[in-house]
Amino acid sequence: MSHAGSPAYDRAKLVELFGDDPRILAEVEREFLDTARVAEREITETDDLAVIARAAHRLKGASGMIGATALRQVAEAVERAAKAQDAVAVRRLFGLFGQEVRRVAEQVGEAA
Repeated sequence: MSHAGSPAYDRAKLVELFGDDPRILAEVEREFLDTARVAEREITETDDLAVIARAAHRLKGASGMIGATALRQVAEAVERAAKAQDAVAVRRLFGLFGQEVRRVAEQVGEAA
């Protein structure tokens, strides 16, 4: 699931939803990034699969809204694995999850 070269999220989708005001877009991007980082922290710092599934579900929805397709796919895979009680698969997806959060941060222009 390599997405190198493609944008981490679709900024045009943000413009469509929120208009073209750079200040508003920057705020939406910052809030999304905060959501992504909180979810990443929740997912990596617990073994509680119910907590992991909820965090992944929240991030899946937020990612879909801003057009972060790759991150949405990873969040969905984490959620599915957690709901299936597959801790091994959840752990295996951590690296990919963190990588996609960093790609979003880079596109927003913030160091992860």
